[in-house]
Amino acid sequence: MSRHVGQRAVVIGAGIGGLSAAGALSSYFREIVVLERDTLPSSAISRAGTPQDRHPHLLLAGGLQALGDIFPGFERDLANRGAVSINVFGDVRYERPDVGALPQRDCGASILCASRPLIEDVLRRKVAAIANVTLRSQCRVMDIVPDAILPSVRYESGARELVAVEADLVVDASGRGAPTLGLFDSLGWERPLDTVVGVDISYTTVVVRPVGTPPDGQILVTLPDPRTSVLAGLIMPMEGGGCFVSLSQHGATERPETWEDFLALSRQLNTPTIYNAICKLPPPDGLRHFVFDESRWRHFERLQKLPRGVLPVADALCRFNPVYGQGMSVAARQAKLLYGVLDRVAGEADPIAALQTEFMSEVGSLLQAPWNMGVNADFAYPGTRGERPERYEESRQFEAALFRAVVADPVVQRAFSDVLQLMKPFDLLQDADIRHRIEAYATAEDA
Repeated sequence: MSRHVGQRAVVIGAGIGGLSAAGALSSYFREIVVLERDTLPSSAISRAGTPQDRHPHLLLAGGLQALGDIFPGFERDLANRGAVSINVFGDVRYERPDVGALPQRDCGASILCASRPLIEDVLRRKVAAIANVTLRSQCRVMDIVPDAILPSVRYESGARELVAVEADLVVDASGRGAPTLGLFDSLGWERPLDTVVGVDISYTTVVVRPVGTPPDGQILVTLPDPRTSVLAGLIMPMEGGGCFVSLSQHGATERPETWEDFLALSRQLNTPTIYNAICKLPPPDGLRHFVFDESRWRHFERLQKLPRGVLPVADALCRFNPVYGQGMSVAARQAKLLYGVLDRVAGEADPIAALQTEFMSEVGSLLQAPWNMGVNADFAYPGTRGERPERYEESRQFEAALFRAVVADPVVQRAFSDVLQLMKPFDLLQDADIRHRIEAYATAEDA
């Protein structure tokens, strides 16, 4: 069977989602063109289009595995550039207000911690090395122009010229999905329904060089009791011997502006662990701020059809609360799904239509578990905006029993780790044996 699906695919956006998709497409189209509004850097530095890239980012084990499947050697290359290997949960101190610190057991998975610019740089180099992929920077996409046969993407080049490029497939990894939504408007189609959860999280991050504490290669997480506090903290290692230290607040009206402010705020965390780790360090170069307003799932997967040859992915499809570290990994897993669907539809009479249909029929289940895990945690905060998920209270009761079981039972912790790291489906926690173990720790308090 021929693996050929089309002549040209255009990817809008050269972030993690767009680059991952370009790699997945490269075996099935003769030419891949990636259009990026920013000037793409030649090294691991921040860029204007990703203002959040100065804050901690994480590739979960499932995302790391997906990128390795699409780009052989990705994990090795990232490690060679200085990413720090972390054992899950062996090297993670995860502090919760209900059960305290989770046991630091080896749950059989490892991740690599690095800055977002380094992760993106390693991935961009992998994509640039593919012979039939072209990365075009300083290209501001104006719109997607529909056609009965081939859509085209119009963009303004760095030379201020208006250019149109036809494609068998347009993958919209633009972030907010404006090109695809604009296409719906131009066609007179009703936009997909959205599920929106307002979280209004404010981040403040510093980069420090710890001396002795916390030990190299350890992640520290301190979560609040949402009934009394909105402040969470994180320390995560990065390349070059530094560490990110980040404080996040739901609905914050003020933010720390100095290192002294930052230290004072860290003392308000649920435990002193993070404050004790940083209080004697020299002041960092500066504080970085970022505000995330809302998670948004645009339900393209519920539509009967999409415009011919157009496929929204990554944040254009579903934008996650970054506090849970899911976004890059879910984007990578979508690219892996795209790769698998392309392999199945290659050789069909209309592979593009089949690709759109099959991808959308499967992507919803891929998104559901990470979305639910994040949203259920978000609604524990009184200020969260939006409609609570169905059976929300039941989910919270299950979660309470789950974490008591995680503390007491290594088998449950291993299963929880696999689900949290997107290595296994959420249904693993409903397995008869695992469910029985969790229910053993349900109490009257959960009723």
